[in-house]
Amino acid sequence: MFRLEVIDYIDQTGQALVARVPESGTAAIKAGAQLIVQQNQEAVFFRDGRAMDRFGPGRYTLSTANIPILTSVLTIPWERSPFQACVYFVGKQRFIDQRWGTRNPITLKDPDFGIVRLRGFGKYSFRVVDAPLLINEVVGTQGKLTTDEISGYLRDVLMSGLTDLIATAGIGLLQMAAKFDELSAAARVKLGEQFSKFGLELTDFVINSISPPEEVQKAIDARSSMSAIQDLRSYTVYQAANGMGRLGSVEGGGGAAAIGMGAGIGMMLPPILQEAMRQSPAAVPAGPGSASAAAAPGGARKLDFSQLSIATEADPKASLRHLAQASGWELADNGDHWQLTIAVGALRKQIVHVDFTAKDDVGNSVISFWSSCGALEPRHALMLLRFNSQLVHGAFALQRHEDNEILVIRGNLLADTADPLELTRTVTAIAWQADEFEEQLHGTDVV
Repeated sequence: MFRLEVIDYIDQTGQALVARVPESGTAAIKAGAQLIVQQNQEAVFFRDGRAMDRFGPGRYTLSTANIPILTSVLTIPWERSPFQACVYFVGKQRFIDQRWGTRNPITLKDPDFGIVRLRGFGKYSFRVVDAPLLINEVVGTQGKLTTDEISGYLRDVLMSGLTDLIATAGIGLLQMAAKFDELSAAARVKLGEQFSKFGLELTDFVINSISPPEEVQKAIDARSSMSAIQDLRSYTVYQAANGMGRLGSVEGGGGAAAIGMGAGIGMMLPPILQEAMRQSPAAVPAGPGSASAAAAPGGARKLDFSQLSIATEADPKASLRHLAQASGWELADNGDHWQLTIAVGALRKQIVHVDFTAKDDVGNSVISFWSSCGALEPRHALMLLRFNSQLVHGAFALQRHEDNEILVIRGNLLADTADPLELTRTVTAIAWQADEFEEQLHGTDVV
């Protein structure tokens, strides 16, 4: 017959929340047995499946005075005592350096970048405040429970509450780093109730980092180099200038188109950049017989613009194709009907449809551009007509597409005069304006 005479438990790992003695089950505890509870422990005596008494730190002699059935006399008729008992030792220290992190990104709407996905990492600590509740709710009949065994569930509880907190806090990504302390304090209060259901207390909650995916990080870098991204004119110039810089390297692009775009962009860039371009002696190579070799009054050289006439003779389809390649636009070529997918932000895109079959009243070829703004709300119709006067390129219109009538921003260009600069300005302006309408009225990116 197995009887316990000295009952204690030393946690060598420092990670044991609850340990049962004996670990294999129950035993007959002899009257007069010594119970030793360490300073950072609490002992809970169980008999017949119920918690009978709790002991704080110290040394106790178990007798019939405090545990009525502890007597060997009662066990004489039986080979195994029917009065089986066990002691659960509960660690009352603070369990620190518990790590949490997002398994899957948190998706939320950011006021600056729209829909973004965030990952977060940090640490937390907790301790046991209600030992019987923890044993009954979590431990059950297990012989031991460690922080590793419960941390997975606690992390899920933390992430559920933190996701809800961040989504409802209304803090932008750019301001979030300055609010880590406030978010940590709010999370500890919000999540404390969930921990208390299991007899635990969330003592600390630390946010080490909340970071966006790589695409948004690149957008933040781009935003720092072009703070006026939400200004249509600056955005168009930025897109056209990038396209101009890459156009010459596109296979089959041709130098004439790049020169034509360069002259047009020069009229749109800020004055200081125009001045730098005019003062650069290497702007256009000058030959002995060229117009630039002739000295103007005051000794300044004249630029030779004789090659610019070539740019207007290019095929609009070829020019638009080269622009798409140079600007990184996705092009779907369906003969005379194209689709251009334009990146208008870090995670936002807009499709611009291009139709080369249209003609004006006198038979001139017209290139039509349009981009969807979503479903039309009849109550917005009159207001949209007023907004047409504010659009830089195109106008609000109804378009039949896939057997549905949708609201679009539409613009037209004469094919004979559609140079690379005009094509760039029209495509980017229509895409940008349609995306702004979607974001402000619908709050989503309906590509």
